[in-house]
Amino acid sequence: MTGIFSTGKSALFAFQSALATTSHNIANVNTEGYSRQRVTFEALNVGNRDYDYQGAGVGIERIQRIHDEFATTRVNSATSEHSEQEAHFQMASRLDNLVAADGISVSPAISDFFNAMQDANADPTAIASRGILIDKSEQLAQRFQSLQAQFDDAQVETNARMQASVSSVSEYATTLAEINVQIVSASGTREQSTSAGLLDKRDKLISDISEHISVNTVVQENGAMNVFIGKGMPLVIDGKAQTITTEPDDTYPDRLQILLGNGNTYVNMDAHIQGGEIGGLTDFTSNTLYPAMQQLGRLSLVMADTLNQQHAKGVDTNGDTGLDMFSTSEPQVFSSSGNSGTGTISATIDDVNVLEASDYLLRFDGANFTATRTSDGEQTTGPIPLNLDGMNLSITGTPNAGDTFIVSATNRAAGSITSLITDPAKLALAGQLSTSSNISNLGDSRISDPEVADPLSASLKDPIDIIFNSDTSYNIVDVNSGATLASSLTYSEGDTIALNGWEVSISGAARTGDTHRIENNATGQGNNVNGLALAELQASNIVDGTHNFNDAYGAMVSGVGTRTNTAEVRTDALATLKTNAINRQQSTQGVSLDEEAIDLTRYQQAYQASAQIISTADTLFQSILGAIR
Repeated sequence: MTGIFSTGKSALFAFQSALATTSHNIANVNTEGYSRQRVTFEALNVGNRDYDYQGAGVGIERIQRIHDEFATTRVNSATSEHSEQEAHFQMASRLDNLVAADGISVSPAISDFFNAMQDANADPTAIASRGILIDKSEQLAQRFQSLQAQFDDAQVETNARMQASVSSVSEYATTLAEINVQIVSASGTREQSTSAGLLDKRDKLISDISEHISVNTVVQENGAMNVFIGKGMPLVIDGKAQTITTEPDDTYPDRLQILLGNGNTYVNMDAHIQGGEIGGLTDFTSNTLYPAMQQLGRLSLVMADTLNQQHAKGVDTNGDTGLDMFSTSEPQVFSSSGNSGTGTISATIDDVNVLEASDYLLRFDGANFTATRTSDGEQTTGPIPLNLDGMNLSITGTPNAGDTFIVSATNRAAGSITSLITDPAKLALAGQLSTSSNISNLGDSRISDPEVADPLSASLKDPIDIIFNSDTSYNIVDVNSGATLASSLTYSEGDTIALNGWEVSISGAARTGDTHRIENNATGQGNNVNGLALAELQASNIVDGTHNFNDAYGAMVSGVGTRTNTAEVRTDALATLKTNAINRQQSTQGVSLDEEAIDLTRYQQAYQASAQIISTADTLFQSILGAIR
């Protein structure tokens, strides 16, 4: 009789546990990271009898946590990849909207500037049109400054998001290490004995970390999980967590570096960043923000220098040589905080036309400097003074081997451009020289406007006559002294005639005695030669030898747009892969209410039947007692 009671009791307890487990599953149907649990039954035996093998009821072998390790790993990987592209896309799309918006784009300001230049050329003496040109010059400089300020804001936002993300990873790591300790204490070496809740918490923390950076895990024999982030950097080992933090970069004061370690020992893990929001922000700054910033800076430098050089070839209404229209800053040089020497590097721009849109990393080996162009990795080695893509580098003090510097001509240069001319009379639209033809010339030869090739030539403004000594040859005569500087030069229509830093050409049929003069434009009026030359710069392929000003800006906008579109496409594709991975994981370990409802009914019926076994046993027992009475 006791066997029936024992069997019924074991079944009652077993199905009571099954009902509790099923209820637990139902209650956590919406709990993020929860893995459903399942009761595994085992038959209880009392051994062989003379007549047969007899069972003794049922017991709980274990309450199993349903978990697909491969599916979970794939979810973490897909989450990391999606978060990386999503972070890049979020920041890049903001930048894309900025550079393309008319309200802040530099391109309309460039067009407005040159349109105002054309209007001023139409009436070079009109103060009103000159004043408008000055206004457009100021607006152009302000557009460069405003867009650079937006780039700076993007850098600040990226830094803030990076700090928050790194801080979250560090907090998760500390909690995960604590859970490792609890799991080891609870489970020993048998995972089935471990609290399913702790394992769920640990997996949820790993999932949270994967949103910020790629993560790989290794479960140890004692049940603890070692966690590696990025490209294999250890974050948690057994029950100990490393600290991940940020601090200002050694050489770039406005940028951050990510450090991993404990106590006073930290290593820079920038080269090991991969995946998650941290990887996406790093990718955005390296491949979208910094290239755009460098290209904008180079455009501002090239445009300012080109306009300044051409403006210096003209004269204003006072007859004075043109001053600079714009000012820009000299290249920035940053010294690493870890330098042990006293060396200080300075740099100046020698030729903006060969500037690269890039920074340069300089390392001193004790004898020479090796300069690495960060945009493509090209290296130049030599002692300082050193010429580097249009920059001249010099040094004071004594560097030590291993000292590191960053040289940047184009980074943030757009923020320094300033319009200098405020007086309309100071616009040098007229040429420094003027040309004229003697009214008594018999031929129909015509002399072109002079082009200044060397504004620094000491003889530039000396008056010169070109006098034809025959229909096919001419002499060049100094007007002041009457000296013949060149005689019987063969005339060929359209050929360039160059002297004293200027160039002209003569066209048409000449006759003996025809005279053409080149002389100083003392009043600064009478022509718009330099204004026309300034206007022609708009269509000249000056930037990088392949783009005009608007096209160079358009190339920058196109680059940002391309990278933004690529990030968007990848984000959408990876979102689908992430959803598929989560669905696959949940199909295994997620709670299905339909399935749990069926189990609930089944276990309820089994529980009721088990109670009936005990009731039956009690009836039999009472029958025996009745017979004995």
